[in-house]
Amino acid sequence: MVDVAADLRAALPRALGPIDVQTLSEQVNDPGFVAAVRDEATTRLATAVGDADRSRLLGVRSVAHRMLKDLSAAETDAATSLRHADTAGTDLLLSPARARLANSLRMRGDYVEADRLFALAEAGELPRRLIGRVRVGAALSCIAQRRLTEALLHLERAMEHTSDPATTDHMAPALELVYRLAAEGFGPQPRGWAERARYPAPRRFQDPRSGKWGFLDHERRPAIPPTFTEAGDFRGGIAAVRERAWGAIDTEGQLTVPFLYDGLSTPLPDGRAVVGFVDGVAVVDRRGAKGLVNRGGKLILPPHYRDIVVHPAGYAVDNGAATWGARDHSGEELIPPRFDRDEVLRRLDTRIEADEGPL
Repeated sequence: MVDVAADLRAALPRALGPIDVQTLSEQVNDPGFVAAVRDEATTRLATAVGDADRSRLLGVRSVAHRMLKDLSAAETDAATSLRHADTAGTDLLLSPARARLANSLRMRGDYVEADRLFALAEAGELPRRLIGRVRVGAALSCIAQRRLTEALLHLERAMEHTSDPATTDHMAPALELVYRLAAEGFGPQPRGWAERARYPAPRRFQDPRSGKWGFLDHERRPAIPPTFTEAGDFRGGIAAVRERAWGAIDTEGQLTVPFLYDGLSTPLPDGRAVVGFVDGVAVVDRRGAKGLVNRGGKLILPPHYRDIVVHPAGYAVDNGAATWGARDHSGEELIPPRFDRDEVLRRLDTRIEADEGPL
């Protein structure tokens, strides 16, 4: 699938200058060019249908509005982009959409919600360079709040995750500003991820008497009673749990995937297997055959595969004849089933549509 906004995202940095240390926003060298990108995004939105396309185009237009100092329009577009990304459900859409809304809120002074969204934008199976760019935005939010130690930690993580020139260009003025402000103190103690994210999900615990699993809230009180024989951690607002069979619950303890499956463990390309959901989907096992289910319990792929690997660009599937192929996010054939596993994963790597535009 073609990324309908890729060229627009790539074009925007041409109009940008360095960070303005007074406003902690990008300086714009060519407002007319930014306005042209905004208008082209609007034209394409008129014919865009899918959630992924609309999320990407609204994200571009949000950034253009922000560069042109129309912060109300930037926030509106960023929030709508995030709603479309949430419906599409993939980490590669959710992360930049969250970060763009966070940056709009940061510019309007809503630091609590901005910090929450920056924290959530770090979560998921993401390219390291994207995490680095998210961390720079989180650092700028902390600088505005005079949380300078926390800002330095974000910048350190950003440097560990990326050597992307656009990102490192943002780091230099941020570091300079931190050291200038540090003469007045480094501010409050740094917060952990859960506090920044405002404790988005209960934490798993095992009852020592019954041996069963439940979930605690951030004050270590039972939020979901320990009634499960096995449980995974919450990922994307959903946790895999087992009674007599495996299913899944949301953060309120409501069943979203019925207890139908012998297993609910999701293999990743690097060899790891996650108990539960990755990128909004989970691999389910039923009588030895593998299928794929989404967060709402809908089967994307019926359980008749030997193996499935969840990849950012789609799903590698073993059809049971020693050959692998791939399906796209809607379950349609993407790569015909005539290759080995490594070749299919390599081909999927070339299809990753990473968001390289400004956040």
